[in-house]
Amino acid sequence: MQNPYNPDFIAFRFIDWRSLINELERAGWKQADIAAALNVAPTTLADWRNKGKEPRYSSGDALLILHRAVFGIEYTQKRIASFRESAIKAPATAGQ
Repeated sequence: MQNPYNPDFIAFRFIDWRSLINELERAGWKQADIAAALNVAPTTLADWRNKGKEPRYSSGDALLILHRAVFGIEYTQKRIASFRESAIKAPATAGQ
């Protein structure tokens, strides 16, 4: 099955949930509106944003779908790729 966000499968641990939430807020979404769209408590959303907690799969998937609806699939794909690239870096001594 092809992943709709990136040709490679997403490992949720690489996604910067705080950044996605911040981008939605800058686009005019209030935290309460994001939480309602995802069907989670506002305090849960605040935990993802402020405490670095990771959402459950279904909630994370819903946040990615919302982000894609607001910004377009290409932008969301680029954001996911950038999160992944920044998370997976070879050590400075690799190949030496």
